[in-house]
Amino acid sequence: MTNKFNNKRGKYRFVSLHRKWLLALSLLLLVMSTAFSSLNYWYLNGQYKIQLAANQAAWRTDFKGLIEHSVDRLQRLSIVIVSLGKLTEQLNNGGAAIITAELEKQFTSVSYELDVGRIMIFDRQGNTQWNWSSGNNKPVSVQPMIDTYKRAQVSEQPETVLDCQAQCALITVMPLLKGGKDAGHIGLSQRITDLVLEFSTATGIDIGILIPTGTVDEKMIPRWHLYTAALTHAITLKPLISHLSERYASPMDIPSDLGQPWNGQFYAVNTLPLKDIIKGSNGYLVFISNVSGMTAILKQSNRNSILLMVVSLFLAEVLLFLLLRRPLHRLGHLARTLPMVARGGYHDAYAQLDVQGRLSGTRDEIDILYESSLNLAHQIEESQLALASDRDFIQGLLDSAQVMILTQTHTGKIHTANRYMSQLLGRSSENLKGELFVDLMQNDEGKEYYEKNRSRLFSSDLHRLGHEASIIDAKGELRQFIWNHTYLGQTNDDVAVLSVGLDATDRILAEHRSRWLAHHDPLTGLANRLCFQEDLVRSFADSVRSGITSALMLIDLDYFKTVNDTSGHAAGDELLKILANELQSRARASDLVARLGGDEFAVLMPNTGQAGAEAFADSINELFSKQVFKFGNKEYRLSASIGIALMPLHGKNVEELMVNADAAMYAAKNGGRGRYHFFSA
Repeated sequence: MTNKFNNKRGKYRFVSLHRKWLLALSLLLLVMSTAFSSLNYWYLNGQYKIQLAANQAAWRTDFKGLIEHSVDRLQRLSIVIVSLGKLTEQLNNGGAAIITAELEKQFTSVSYELDVGRIMIFDRQGNTQWNWSSGNNKPVSVQPMIDTYKRAQVSEQPETVLDCQAQCALITVMPLLKGGKDAGHIGLSQRITDLVLEFSTATGIDIGILIPTGTVDEKMIPRWHLYTAALTHAITLKPLISHLSERYASPMDIPSDLGQPWNGQFYAVNTLPLKDIIKGSNGYLVFISNVSGMTAILKQSNRNSILLMVVSLFLAEVLLFLLLRRPLHRLGHLARTLPMVARGGYHDAYAQLDVQGRLSGTRDEIDILYESSLNLAHQIEESQLALASDRDFIQGLLDSAQVMILTQTHTGKIHTANRYMSQLLGRSSENLKGELFVDLMQNDEGKEYYEKNRSRLFSSDLHRLGHEASIIDAKGELRQFIWNHTYLGQTNDDVAVLSVGLDATDRILAEHRSRWLAHHDPLTGLANRLCFQEDLVRSFADSVRSGITSALMLIDLDYFKTVNDTSGHAAGDELLKILANELQSRARASDLVARLGGDEFAVLMPNTGQAGAEAFADSINELFSKQVFKFGNKEYRLSASIGIALMPLHGKNVEELMVNADAAMYAAKNGGRGRYHFFSA
């Protein structure tokens, strides 16, 4: 172990503890200072984003409220106009001229104060009874009003849209009722430009409306295919929007919490669909706020934090150097003295530690460390002697045990192996050391189970693990072992698991042979009567349930007794093997061929009708008619009598089916042998 540590020590450059502590603490202070500065910046930036998000939410709410207030104002104004003109009595009664005269008289004097761009009145048939527009040089288009009227006529409810074809206008159309029945509709519109300017003036932010249109002019944003229907401070902000269209695929992709740099300023842009404000409207509403002041504050705060971090780090470095210089000098002396203990120089080490321990005027933790080092040197010397004696005793026990015993490291590599394992595998302990234990096992279920649970064993979640696994020995033979693994915990040699393997090859082979013989005929290798009976029960139940016919054949060699009597049992056994091979080779993968006893065989053919059974029986009889069985100097002509029963037609249960198939076999034998016969009631 000493050599191991000495080899490791020679690979690395020596760095004093004084430098390591100074560097580590400096790094710690640097990380803490950086973390503090970063957290301060992130906090301020987070607060800024929270406040910005709150402001943007308030702007959206205020603007939506402004639109809703305008819609409500237009609807209430509709009611007033209807009342002024007494429209419900005049509509649909040929009173268009009366309506026009009455409204012109009542409305002209107050139209300027009402801020209305266009008023249209429709009768029940959709005819325009009155169409008034303001003196504005760009009056609101008539067609959007008519389209909105059609929607209101269908829905029988007030309809509101935002139209920006000629100029952005808010249009609302309300149904008129007389006696609870439809009497016509009235529509009003108001330019949205005034609302935008009013909102911008009240909040101090800029606002724009972008709509999809085919118009191409200086207000068009080509990459987004949008038209700037309304925009405050358009001379400054139109280039900003064009710049953003080059960076983002659509207005909705613009991050609302990110300051967008433009011409030495920073702008926060928040976009939402117009349909969130007014249902059915296409386009986007854009809020733009200048956040240059807040951005400058954040940057200055970050610079101040960095300056404070640098000054604090320098002062901490000086203080640490003064505090650690003397204690680290004494620890350095202790580090130079303790290797003497490793080399066995206990007396020299004691002298050095004792002298250095008396240099200090007061007693502290380092003095305690010196005293503990002296006591430890004596204990190490005594422990080494006791350890050597115990190790020799344990190694003797391991080498005398007739089981595989090995230890594994935390990585699953073999650390030690006993003599029995070395002899069985034909490899020395040193040769096995360092090899992965799992590589010794063959690929089978035992290896798969071990690999599946290995991580739990080595992490102490599973203290014991048992399984079977096969290993190739020095002779190349496959041997089965029962393995038990025990987690040992942390050890000095990195040993994590003790593994013990018991050779169970002979017992496992005997168990496998017993299980095979329970369901197979040892002479022919076919299924025996027990196995055949179990499969017949399942097949009969399937046929009854599904109604699909299956076939049962009972086959009996006609002259088997003659062969046995004249040539002996060896000839009879050989004949049985030939028949078994022929039946097996002609059967399908789904068929079951069995020897029931003596010279009696059976074939179970699922999902097979009369034609399939006949074809199989013909092939067997054709084989025997062309083949001569030779044994010694004697030749025999062979034939077989085959009885066939179909399930579920020829039996109410398995027992009755077997009886009927047996009766069919004897009917075939009585009919001249070398024949097959289907059971018939």
